[in-house]
Amino acid sequence: MIEAQARVAQDELAGLDPQIAQVATDLDAVNADIAALQAKYDARRALRDRLERDALRLAALPSAAIPADLSDAQREALDDLRTLQSGLLAAQTKLAERADLLNTLKGSVGAKQTYLARLRDRARSLAAAAASGDTDAKAAQVAVLTALAQDATNAQTALAQLVASAMVRDGPAGAWSLPVRGILTQPFGPTSFELEPAATYKGVSYAHFHAAIDIAAPLGTPVTAASDGVVAFVGHLPDGAMIVLVAHAGGYVSEYAHLDDTFALPPVKAGQAVNAGQVIGFIGLTGITTGAHLHFAVMKNGAPIDPLSVVTAGAS
Repeated sequence: MIEAQARVAQDELAGLDPQIAQVATDLDAVNADIAALQAKYDARRALRDRLERDALRLAALPSAAIPADLSDAQREALDDLRTLQSGLLAAQTKLAERADLLNTLKGSVGAKQTYLARLRDRARSLAAAAASGDTDAKAAQVAVLTALAQDATNAQTALAQLVASAMVRDGPAGAWSLPVRGILTQPFGPTSFELEPAATYKGVSYAHFHAAIDIAAPLGTPVTAASDGVVAFVGHLPDGAMIVLVAHAGGYVSEYAHLDDTFALPPVKAGQAVNAGQVIGFIGLTGITTGAHLHFAVMKNGAPIDPLSVVTAGAS
């Protein structure tokens, strides 16, 4: 599993490099456009010609307040100046968008490099132990499994902190639907899978508990918001999983994990309102996963609930 995850992470990391190079090139081009537009705009402002002064004065007025009896020359000067203003604003908007994308890509690279380093360390320890004999090999395997379980626990701790800060309790809860269609590969509840962390659910303690449902689907399959809400978080958990958290009325928070962060970055940002059925990400292989699937969790007032209960019956 470690070898497979390392190959996937390495391929994804390689796929990020050309994207970063392209975005950096785009940023250079946009900066050049802005410099040219700004220079032209400044030159227009520096002119002392009366028509230009009139155009600058008129450009500051709302459209409804512009006199109707402008001369052709005045109208042309005004249109020229407004075209420059519009072009400059569009270029600045594009610059901000590309800068955000570059930061997101760099964040993905950092997460993958950290993840790869952990995988390599574990693979080396397993290989060294295997060469020493069965006893050492078994001890190393237990140590690696323990480390993987700790990664999962750290991810759950980070998730709990994010959920606590994301809850929105005002307003009625909306209708719910599954965020992706596929095969249910792991249900909500107690499990024998040792990488799942311990949990207490409804007063009962379990050694391993899966506080979500897993839905298998092909890589790149769109994932949609299960209900109306506001995006509370987009990013990586300590185990490398890319997630999107959405806060819903009534104290509900939904989590969408193992999303792709390479070829199809999440199309939403924190603070953005989303509607049920709106695409918020794509099926990926990030984090501790043995195959392409969506880890879909729902929390109410900070406690996990079976997502199928709200999808089937509707939140109340």
